Amino acid sequence: MSIARTALLCLILAASAAAHAQFTFKTEIEAVELTPANIILPATASGMLSFRPCDSDCSEDYVRIQLTPATRFVIDGKRLEYDEFRRAFASAKRSPQAYALINYDVETRAATNIEVLQ
Repeated sequence: MSIARTALLCLILAASAAAHAQFTFKTEIEAVELTPANIILPATASGMLSFRPCDSDCSEDYVRIQLTPATRFVIDGKRLEYDEFRRAFASAKRSPQAYALINYDVETRAATNIEVLQ
């Protein structure tokens, strides 16, 4: 291989490494699957939701996230307003197969979606 080709190859590899260094991956939205029993709902749609990020009884610390006007509330595939969601959540009979999925923005800690399957 000639010196020119070797130099060109080194230049391409260096440029590639520099371009790769510019791209960093970070988690934007966290999705946590858990049992509904590990969720504590706030009294209002602008309150702080607390949950333990596990799918059964556990001793993990609670995570707190902010509910916002953009937060979606879904029970059994039906989108509800927060007051309806809270009533349905409180009155639900929990089956062993019940689960909840909470999505939230990692940076702002704002809930984007809360879905419960009874």
